[in-house]
Amino acid sequence: MSEQRRVSTPESGHGGKRPREQATPGGGIKQERRGQEQVEASQGGEGVGAVVTVQTMEELEMNIRIPVARLHCHACLLPFKPPTFKCEAGHVVCSTCRDGHGQACAHATIYTSCVELDDIVRDAKVPCAYSEYGCTSWVVYHEVADHHRSCRCGPCFCPGSDCELFTSPARLAEHLGTHHAWPVTKIAYGKPSKLAVPGPQGGQVLVGETDGCVFLVSAFAFGGATAVSLVCVRMSGDAAAGVPQFRCKLWVEVDSNKENLVLVTSMVASSDLSGGFVAANQGMFLAVPPELLHDSSGEAPILSVRIDRVTAAAAAAAAAARSPSATPPSRFTKRL
Repeated sequence: MSEQRRVSTPESGHGGKRPREQATPGGGIKQERRGQEQVEASQGGEGVGAVVTVQTMEELEMNIRIPVARLHCHACLLPFKPPTFKCEAGHVVCSTCRDGHGQACAHATIYTSCVELDDIVRDAKVPCAYSEYGCTSWVVYHEVADHHRSCRCGPCFCPGSDCELFTSPARLAEHLGTHHAWPVTKIAYGKPSKLAVPGPQGGQVLVGETDGCVFLVSAFAFGGATAVSLVCVRMSGDAAAGVPQFRCKLWVEVDSNKENLVLVTSMVASSDLSGGFVAANQGMFLAVPPELLHDSSGEAPILSVRIDRVTAAAAAAAAAARSPSATPPSRFTKRL
């Protein structure tokens, strides 16, 4: 593979007193004594001082460039994960391909462990591909795919008409508030927040105050009613990658007429908003009837939103219990 990636590997070396070394752009080594802490110790009763350097070579890092192929299995071509092995013909393979490599290489009868390569594979890091969107993580190379599935800075699209912004959820929330004048509200999980019912094609942004997760409440015309939905704005909602999962409760009522309300409870879907607003027929939504939208009292209806974090197991159970086709929730009447 001709492509090259930047990786970060710790230099090997010995302890003892030596100056700090850093790689320079020209490939040389610049020596510095800055930051080296020294400790003087006495041995026996003779008062002989021994100087111990606390910072060792193993703590130093440098950026290098190597061909990507050096970090990929010669058989399956996937990134190496320790342990790695080398056959008699010099092919380096991962543990998964070790047993089947003999079918492709006639000399593959004896394998030796590549301990030195294992050390590099464990420590080789690359910057997140979403660094331009705010991620500052350096990720172990063979864990890059998993990191990207759960990265909080994975870019999403602006749902505003004629807006081509493509950025992280956090920056998108700020953009929606400043450029599109959408209300942005911080919320506490497990507690209801009271909002105005958005108008058709309108939206409100909610931001979790503890983790910064971004949610979008949007509304659409649904016959004579208004359909209100909520999604978590993120590139991936994969629970298997450790991405937080949420359940929401939406309900609408009028303060002066608490005889009637509409309510729906569901798991929160994820969307990168690549298709704009999430259409009502693509997931769960709350249908607000005209009787609540235009109450005889003249009061505006109140939309209450409660979002709870749930475990991955609870999210998986809810997904298994869901019907393949989403059915609009029915309206019900609450009698006090």
